[in-house]
Amino acid sequence: MKPIVWIIGLGSGGLNKLTLETYRILDNADVIFLWSFEHPAATDMMNEGFHCEELFASSGEMEVGGWESVIETAEKRLRASRFQLAVAALPGDPLREGKIVSGLQQALDDCYTVDTSLLAKDDSLDRLTTIMKELRSDRGCPWDKEQTHESLKKYIIEETYEVIDAIDSKYMNNFCEELGDLLLQIVFHTQIAEEAKHFTLSNVLTGISDKLIRRHPHVFGAVIAESSEEVLINWDAIKKKEKSSGGEGKKDSADYFSIPKDLPALMMAEASQKKAAMIGFDWGNYLGPLAKIHEEIKELEMEIGNRQRLEDELGDLLFSVVNLSRFVGINAEEALRKATKKFQKRFLKMMEEIEKDGLVAEELGLSKLDSYWDKIKIEEKPGTLGSI
Repeated sequence: MKPIVWIIGLGSGGLNKLTLETYRILDNADVIFLWSFEHPAATDMMNEGFHCEELFASSGEMEVGGWESVIETAEKRLRASRFQLAVAALPGDPLREGKIVSGLQQALDDCYTVDTSLLAKDDSLDRLTTIMKELRSDRGCPWDKEQTHESLKKYIIEETYEVIDAIDSKYMNNFCEELGDLLLQIVFHTQIAEEAKHFTLSNVLTGISDKLIRRHPHVFGAVIAESSEEVLINWDAIKKKEKSSGGEGKKDSADYFSIPKDLPALMMAEASQKKAAMIGFDWGNYLGPLAKIHEEIKELEMEIGNRQRLEDELGDLLFSVVNLSRFVGINAEEALRKATKKFQKRFLKMMEEIEKDGLVAEELGLSKLDSYWDKIKIEEKPGTLGSI
């Protein structure tokens, strides 16, 4: 039976930060090979009587000669020692796929059983955060190392919309993948913040967990909320209390609309209307915004030819449409997105039909194009021309 070499990660803390399973392996080991006695856990291990040997005089020495030299040195020390169970305790959170671990596995495979099962599991958040740390490290990826919070803004927006597209497609494998891409952006930003000593992923996880408990007293406390409406009222009241106790002083009235300025326009309009409604500034029912739409259309017609006024009136009309969508329980942003996708689908189908007939769309003129368009709508909804 081959001697066993466990490869573990010590993290960045003391012995008390390791799992019980890892501690038991350390306790049963004939020898523990530490990369350096500089690690915070090293003193704890020796105080508890563990047999520890140092592979490198300092963590900096590991970098001399590159990772190939590190593996060669570690391999020689392991082969020179007689044991049945040894532990190679690496600093930080090493990955199975990392050059050190995979290199050691390959180098020792002929004489030892190398066990890496205590390293981050494939489905763990630790594995993802460790991969990101590696990508941002001195030996990582040039592109990842260059990124900042500002340079990544566009990607978090893109990934969010790709998640929405995946939801609409109802293709769960794609949805799963897109959620992973969005999670990556959160981990990416958190790693950059941790490097600047602003906050860590632990701070993010603790903060959102605490917030959920605070804002759900009807679940984690004695408050009673029997409807979604009551939940939202409680949520907003708790949110206001949190803000007022944050030591930020008296708020300016302009801060009432505390809405992200980069929200899509339809979403910003809906959020603003909801804020106004919280003090009772709202229509009684859907008939109010519906009548307002008719009024705004008339005002729009009167301003045709006056570009500045036309823009104002068109904005008012769109704002009124969002108001109506809110009253009838339709998300304006999603409604417009679906209408746009419907238009794209019909347009592409129309182009296919024109191509099948051996014609060139650009040469047909609007009247003929309209006839093809109506044909596609009739095929989608037999017996009616539908809308758009």
